Parts: sequence; structure tokens; C-alpha cells
Amino acid sequence: MNTERARTINTLREITLSLHDEQQPQAQELLETLEPVEATDGRPSAAQLSVVALESLDAWYVTNGLRNGTVLVQREVPRSLRDVTTAVDALARKGRALRSAGSLLQRHPERTVAGAGAYLVATVLDTLASQQDASFEQTLDELLPKQAVSEPVTNDSSPSAEPAAANDMIEVVDETVDVQDASADGPEARYTAIVETRFMAGVKEFFQWMGESHAVTGTGLPKRADIQDVAATIDIQAEGVAKKPASEESVASDHDLTIPAEPRATRYVTSAQAIPELMAFWRTLQETGLVEVNSTSIQPGKDAPTFGFEEYEQLQAAEELVAAYVCQTLTLDADEQAAAATAAFLTDGTESEAVLVPRVRQLELVGLIELDGGQPTIPAPLRPAVEAGLAKVTA
Repeated sequence: MNTERARTINTLREITLSLHDEQQPQAQELLETLEPVEATDGRPSAAQLSVVALESLDAWYVTNGLRNGTVLVQREVPRSLRDVTTAVDALARKGRALRSAGSLLQRHPERTVAGAGAYLVATVLDTLASQQDASFEQTLDELLPKQAVSEPVTNDSSPSAEPAAANDMIEVVDETVDVQDASADGPEARYTAIVETRFMAGVKEFFQWMGESHAVTGTGLPKRADIQDVAATIDIQAEGVAKKPASEESVASDHDLTIPAEPRATRYVTSAQAIPELMAFWRTLQETGLVEVNSTSIQPGKDAPTFGFEEYEQLQAAEELVAAYVCQTLTLDADEQAAAATAAFLTDGTESEAVLVPRVRQLELVGLIELDGGQPTIPAPLRPAVEAGLAKVTA
């Protein structure tokens, strides 16, 4: 085995062990020592680590019955990595994570892809260890054994004993990547952009929470004890309580879009209806036929079999889902004029005091829009879906 690859495997082992031991700061510190594309001082590059992680995930998903996905809990993953863990999880289920390494590394920083890969590696190893009644360390040693390597190569002017460049593995992967329509408004780019949003990660997490069926209140809403878990699927911190506190904290960014988004305090509510952004998500899943709700439970709906959105042919269904959510987010329990003003703001930047700032922040939070200095932009691949939802607001 070439020495650079051996060092890459050993570094991935270190990071996954830290994650398993719940030493996230240590894992993050290790990731930050990696240069983007050049191996240095005995450490691989972040790109090299990404390739080995993706290659391993492809093999483990196929050979260990994980084609239906891992048990990764997205809210335990740093927010900066969630979109990529979602994409890699979906790709690995199809055995296509390694083939997509080139495009992933083009769209995201190398350390982001490496971190997402490491989180999934740690999760898969933990899952397999539980299935096999083995320890994490035993499973790690079996599937990703420690490699013997020579002394680290230092950065000096002497010729390297190994002519292979740090990005050789990436070049090899690039040769295997399918050539697809890479234009920003092409169907593949649009599909990929939607699948990688925090919104789509939330949909997947919601289905994990729901399972084959989950009890609801008599009015078809999440039970009080479930509010926290359901809200977390779209990054809302909330908790169901018997009696709502007298006052609720707010943050400045919920009133001023020129301020970078700040983490909101936990919302304590007696009913999910008190959180319109959450109810918009709940109703969107019903409106699009992904779930069905009756007086006792919520369960997969008639269109649930097409929920995965793992094939480009499902682009239309994915864009319809996004459009429905955008419309519901702006209109649910909102003044009609304020909803229209918010849609106009997101469409062409038309400023108005009536703009529903918290609703805009929610769309930003789930990755469907971006804000720069208070001005909204819609990423080009997401524009058809998001603008379709905005058009529905004013129709």
C-alpha cells in the first residue's frame, strides 16, 4: 500500500475514534490540520481523506445491508456539514459516493467533505458494531485496519521518495465520475442542489422519526412530547410544555435581516400550532402526498414510495415539494399582504416593513435562500423550485 494512502487511513481512524468517544473538538482539530489538497508533514490532504471515506462508505453500505440508509441523527452533526452528510448518505446507498467525489469536492470545501465523510464513517461503524454485537474498536480494526507507515515526509526541498502527488487519488476518481449536465440550471444540478439542502435532510429525518406510523393528537398534530423531535428535523429548537413561560426571548436577527442569523433560544410551546414554520413543514408533507394524517396517527402517504429523490428523474417531485414548502412558510397563519410583500422581497429584493423576517430566516436556515447584507439571493439551481413557490403566494 502506498504510504500516503496508509497515512490517510490512519488519520481517518483517529478522527472517527474521536467522534465515537464524543470528542468532537478533538476531531475538528484534526480536520483543521489537513491542507485542502496537498499532504503535509505526515498528514494527508482533506481531499485524500474524503476519497478514502467515500470509498469505504460505498463498500460498507453494499456489503452490510445499509442500502436503506444509516441511523445518522443530523442534529448531532455540525450544521456546516449537514447538507453534505445528506448527499453522501444518499450516494453511498447507491454505491456512487466515490464516483461523485470530484463533483462533491468542486461544490464544497475539501474539509467540509472530509468532515461529512468522517461523521458517516463513524456512524456506520457504530451501527455495524451494534448489529454484530462487537465493540466499536473491533469493527474499526476489521473494516479500517491501522496501517504501518514509514517516517513522515517533511516539507523540505529534497526530492520526495514517493512521486505521487497528494491529489493523485482525486485525479483517479475524476476519471470515473460520470459526465453530466453541469450547468447551473440543468436538471442534474437542480436535483443535486435540492438533495443537498438542509430542507431535504429534514424530510429524511422526519421519515425516520415517523417510521411506519406515529401517534398524533386528536386534531392531527404532533403530540406535546414529540414537538422537540419534529421541530429538530428542520433545525428549530422547541419543546412542548404544559404551561408556556410568560415571556419568550428573541434575537436581533429575527427583526433585522442585515444582521447575520443568530441561534434562537428554545421555544417552549403548548402546541405545535404555536410554531408556524413547523406547521408549514407538517402541512407541506401532507399537501404533497408524502404523509397521511388521521385522528390517531401519521403514516407514509400514497406518494411516499417516491420520497427518496435519489434519481434525477424525480426532479419534478422534488421541486414541487420545495415549492409547496416555500408557499406554506410564507402564507401559513400570515397576513395576505405581508406574505405577498415577503414573496416580492425574495423575488426581486423589494424592501418593505411588512416582510415576515422570521419566515425569511427559516428559508435561510434550511438552505433554500441566502442573505448577504440583508439582500436575498436564490442559488441558481434552486431558483426554479423556490420561485415556483413564491409565485404560488401571489397567485
